[in-house]
Formats: sequence, structure tokens, C-alpha cells
Amino acid sequence: MVIGALILQVGTGLRASVPALVASSGPFAKVILLVLLAVSVYSWAVIVNRLRLFRRVAREDQAFLNAFRVVPIGADVRLIADQHPTSLLARVARAGQRSLEQHPVDAGVTPAMRYEVAQRAMDRSANEETANLERHVGFLATAGSVSPFIGLMGTVWGVMSSFLNIGVQSSASLVVVAPGIAEALIATVAGLAAAIPAVVAYNHFTTRLREFANLTSAFASEYLDRRMGSRTP
Repeated sequence: MVIGALILQVGTGLRASVPALVASSGPFAKVILLVLLAVSVYSWAVIVNRLRLFRRVAREDQAFLNAFRVVPIGADVRLIADQHPTSLLARVARAGQRSLEQHPVDAGVTPAMRYEVAQRAMDRSANEETANLERHVGFLATAGSVSPFIGLMGTVWGVMSSFLNIGVQSSASLVVVAPGIAEALIATVAGLAAAIPAVVAYNHFTTRLREFANLTSAFASEYLDRRMGSRTP
């Protein structure tokens, strides 16, 4: 935006600011900029929300894991889990404990079967919780891939307007060409401004989600080993 403002010098000493140029642009260019503004605002809302949520979940996961590892082997973890309601690992642990309680050994279920059933229950819980964390993150990928093309549409429109002005006024002077070119450059910058943060945030969040998935998988094995030991009788 700043670079665009510096290079926009139209006519005899007349300097056009970016806001003034946007205000004087055509309806199509304004629609493009409004769409990109809406995409950017929603993307930043998702980014801020997911950053805060992931930070809170990671902090609660670490606190729950520290507390879990100091309780006696085979102890009930529901009290610890209730103390960390936003912890992903706490919810997975509750799912595993419910499964173990629903399939007691004295009901004819072998330890190996209990282990497998509980592990599947914890895997399902982990997948559900990870899906909740992943909510709205996919929009960032869409914004990152689509926004440059929306900006490019505005760029093409601005360049086309410049050529139309040349044809109408039969002149290729800077006064005739500059407004359309500047309008095109603003659309390009707006598209990139919406896309770049979305792509960076999407890559960061997918990495964090992968870390959460790996952590829950490792915790499920640790939890069942502490509760049951080996899966074989």
C-alpha cells in the first residue's frame, strides 16, 4: 500500500492517495476490494481464535500429563481429568476409562480384548477432539489459494480500464493510464495481503494439529500400559 501511494503521481503536481483512489475506483474494483477485506477479516479472526485455543489446549495438556504421571498406576484419572476441562489428553483418558469400565475382566473379556477395545475408544475420541480443533482451519487454505486470483481479477480489470481510456481519449499519457494501473496494483496488493497471512497460519496450524495427533496417540499407549500393563494375559 505504501509503495503504491508513493508511485501514484498523476498530472501536474497532483498526488493521489490510496484511500482517494479506492474511493474513486469503479464499482467492480470496489466489490473486489470488499470481498478481499471480508476474507482477510475472517482469516484473522480464525487465526487469533485458533492461536488462543491451541495455546490453551497445549498448556492444559502439559498440566494434565504432569499430574497423570504422578498418580499411582491403575488409579482413577477422572478427578484429574475434571480439573483440566480443556485438555485434549484428559478427554481421551476419560474415553479410555469409560471403555475399561464397560468391559470388566469378570464379564468374560480377556485383557487383550479390553486393551484393544479401549485403544479404539481412545482413538475415536482423539479423532473427534482433533476435528474440533481443526474447525475453520480449512478456510485459511481456501483464502490463501483464492485471494491472489481475486486480486488478479481486479488487476486485469484495472489494466483493461486503462486501455479503454487510451482508446476513448486517444492518448497514452500518464494522466490517462495511471489511474487504471494504480487501481490494478491496489487489487494485487490486497489479494496478496489476504493470502500471505492465511497461508502462513494454515501451515503453522497443520503442524500443530499433527503434533496434537501424535501426542494423543502416544498418550493412549501410555495410559493403557499404566492401567493394564501388557495387552497379553
